[in-house]
Amino acid sequence: MKLRKRTLRFVSDPNTSDPTDGKKRKISVLRRSASEVMNYRLARKIVLIGVAIGIVILLIAYAFVLLYNRTGRFSVAVDNPDATFSITLSETPDFKMRSSRLTNDQQVQITNICGDSLPKNINNIDGQHNGENYLAYTFYCKNVGAVATAMHYEMTFNNVTNHIDECMRVRIYVTKENDEERFTDYAKTRSDGQGKEGHYCDKSFRGKYLVCREAVEYVVPQEYVKFTVVIWVEGDDPDCTDAVVNGMIKFDMTIEAKPAVETESNG
Repeated sequence: MKLRKRTLRFVSDPNTSDPTDGKKRKISVLRRSASEVMNYRLARKIVLIGVAIGIVILLIAYAFVLLYNRTGRFSVAVDNPDATFSITLSETPDFKMRSSRLTNDQQVQITNICGDSLPKNINNIDGQHNGENYLAYTFYCKNVGAVATAMHYEMTFNNVTNHIDECMRVRIYVTKENDEERFTDYAKTRSDGQGKEGHYCDKSFRGKYLVCREAVEYVVPQEYVKFTVVIWVEGDDPDCTDAVVNGMIKFDMTIEAKPAVETESNG
């Protein structure tokens, strides 16, 4: 193997009083064994591979963050398990833009409010119409099949931090086309074990991560159902404390087409 000579350096002469008056002296030649060279090359490859893996992990994490933000804080999707029944979604009642999935893609940063402060016409605005301290989304689900169907809807939540679900309120307006409007307020049961919440709560959450499971029993072909979902933090809830500050939560809703059960009321 080749030997590499080190550069000549000035070293001070101990016999002189001036440290700048030095003499040139050769440094010993550096020798490396074959095993040392191999170990050096191996270590360099390991470092480069480690850096590459780290970059890949960061890119994957970034992609997941982008995907999470893209899905928004509330999303709704339809499920047509049987070709006999078919439903579709739209943000407007004319259904010019149909979709199997809709998303409120704005991340809403809210502080606690009282349900009384919600706008009175909150259910009369189509699409995404979040306020300063609440999330609001109106959409339509239409029966585009050939027979009557029942629309079974279910709302769940996930990615909860700081136990913010303890003081959340979910209001769902459900209105059949040309029918009377109604809404239901949902809240988690009281953390002290005393049952249903007393402020803006018609029904308690159905499960740990399940808000509700309801149905519009009879929707004829070409008829639609209007949904408005409103979500806020209820300030009068006893669990609304400083502990929930900076909490996060995400909601998802699924509407499934199922066979309709005909009764005397729906003909």
